[in-house]
Amino acid sequence: MMAGVLSSACWCTIGSATTTTQLELRGDGLSFALLGANESRAQAAIVQRLGSPTRALSTTPNLKNCGVAAMATWHNLSAYFDHDRLVGLSVGPGGTPSVRTSKGLRLGQSIRIARTLYGSALRVSNNQGGAWFVSTSEGRLDGFLVPSNGRPDSASRIFTIDVGDVGCPAMSP
Repeated sequence: MMAGVLSSACWCTIGSATTTTQLELRGDGLSFALLGANESRAQAAIVQRLGSPTRALSTTPNLKNCGVAAMATWHNLSAYFDHDRLVGLSVGPGGTPSVRTSKGLRLGQSIRIARTLYGSALRVSNNQGGAWFVSTSEGRLDGFLVPSNGRPDSASRIFTIDVGDVGCPAMSP
């Protein structure tokens, strides 16, 4: 976990350039790539900030019936598309790029911190070994927890942060 001044920024090497990148994931997507955005525009906006994807945009035939037809990945950030629109984003695990929610929740933080940030809007579940959910004014955020023992508690940590469609229910919380 980063501390001090660098807690809100990531000094990362993406592509061939070193950049300081802090992304804000909200219930409606990223501030520069909202859910529903045209696929090529959303991908171009992400490329502008993070460089070329580490896994290029490719079709996802196994997820076609789950609302996802294609995806691209930039290290720990995956963007999901369907019918030429951005339909979901998933972050984690990993720290590049650095991502936080609009209230400041980051990967690796405890459910205790998440409760401080989101209060009673935050819910946890035994689903998928441990999951969390929160409804915001922009939409819903959710993700998986670690340890994934099916009994989330205040020490459980945020393993992923997701928004929108990121695959089938059996593959996401």
